[in-house]
Amino acid sequence: MTKKLTDKGERVREKMIETTVRILQQQGFKKATVRAIAKDAGVNIASVRYYFGSKEELIGCALEYMMGNLENIVAYLDDTRFGPKERMKKYMLAYFALARQHPALFRNISNPSSEDAKDTYFIYLSLLHSQCWEKVIHNIAEMTGYTEQRDLELKAMQLFSAVEFPIILVSNKKDSFISAYTDQDTLDRYVDILLDNVEEKKEKNVYIKEILQGVR
Repeated sequence: MTKKLTDKGERVREKMIETTVRILQQQGFKKATVRAIAKDAGVNIASVRYYFGSKEELIGCALEYMMGNLENIVAYLDDTRFGPKERMKKYMLAYFALARQHPALFRNISNPSSEDAKDTYFIYLSLLHSQCWEKVIHNIAEMTGYTEQRDLELKAMQLFSAVEFPIILVSNKKDSFISAYTDQDTLDRYVDILLDNVEEKKEKNVYIKEILQGVR
């Protein structure tokens, strides 16, 4: 947006973004209509076009706002104070915590209220992918000893799928069986088991190498 705003205009714009974020978090995309956003923000409907150009631009700004927390989470993947397993664990647990803040966003992947809702969820996933995919690959390489890029990508897909599965289930039905497995202690153990399996391949490689060396 290139329009120069007064301080009051900036405050109005920020309030509209925060209102949109709140509606997305609590009610989902179907409820994030121009009318609902304007009403909750205390502005007229024309303000959406004036400050953002379109509803799509406003939704995009709200998503960027929501993704701001992701930057702090992704930072775990680069923290050299920890080994790769600990970095991945901190990232995964923080991602679970982020999902709790945005249940309506994750709910749209399996039960989208509209094509726009579904598309916006995948925009979110694309942002996630662009920010952390290569970092996750790097940590998996350290943990597993895999050298083939395709293998690293497949392992990353397994880990992402394992994280997304309980998030999507609990976002869609809070009283489902999965709710018994989403307390903090259980999630902590869940991630440990996931990452133990990742390291298993590396341990087997060393074991097999020792056997082959002994045969020689």
